[in-house]
Amino acid sequence: MGMCSRQERIQKDIDVVIQKSRAEKDCLFADFRYSDSTFTFTYVGGPRSVSYSVHVSEDYPDNTYVSSSENDEDVLVTTEPIPVIFHRIATELRKTNDINCCLSIKSKLQKENGEV
Repeated sequence: MGMCSRQERIQKDIDVVIQKSRAEKDCLFADFRYSDSTFTFTYVGGPRSVSYSVHVSEDYPDNTYVSSSENDEDVLVTTEPIPVIFHRIATELRKTNDINCCLSIKSKLQKENGEV
């Protein structure tokens, strides 16, 4: 797989996330940006906004890093594609409406992936 197909796959995944978000009337996210190998979006559905960053590697979706502006130390390393990561974050925020709870996405996603 060349660089081009990797970029196309990443761009396609990002487009899916943006289109789904725009289709929701009560979308919790805004400010979607993609540059180089980082996709960012901001949670705006609560008392304060939180930015999430998804950093993709050369072997996307392997070794994808997810972090948030609330807790830079809590970085998730996953092999999930961007739409799955985004969906999990959005689902967790909808369920709890608690940013701090969602910031433990690392532990939550790792539990779901069977990692400890």
